[in-house]
Amino acid sequence: MLQYSLISELERKVILFNYEKRGQKHSLLSFARLSDDDRSFISTEGDFILWEMGKRKLLADEVISHSWIIMSKQNMPLVLQFQENNYLKVGSLFEETIFDGVWSLDRGILRICFRYEQRSYDIDIIANNKRCIHSALQITDDHNVELLKVIPLCNAKYGTSLID
Repeated sequence: MLQYSLISELERKVILFNYEKRGQKHSLLSFARLSDDDRSFISTEGDFILWEMGKRKLLADEVISHSWIIMSKQNMPLVLQFQENNYLKVGSLFEETIFDGVWSLDRGILRICFRYEQRSYDIDIIANNKRCIHSALQITDDHNVELLKVIPLCNAKYGTSLID
């Protein structure tokens, strides 16, 4: 099985695009690495370009200006607190336990890594242009893929209100 840590930024975006726009929610990592021809086709495909235009880069000030809630359909919502030194505090919305992690910005994509309940999580958060509910791709233990939604807890100067 292909490991998440081996795939490129474009391949990660393609996984998120397929998940959000094409309804491909199963076996997301069972594909082979993209060939150069595949990369060229996907990066020039109209649907992908329109999807990517609806995204924007996150800024460091935006990331650390407030806490965030991250959730999926299956998992318990977590609260993320980003610190200026790329340190991350992760806690359950329903429990008092706090776990440590790290974050970085890579060309506007927020990448976070942490361990929670004996599992390793790698998450790429891509901001939406028109609202503050962002999309994220979560890889658990370098194999399992899941789509997440990420919401800032208070509306700073970035984006619009949580409810459109």
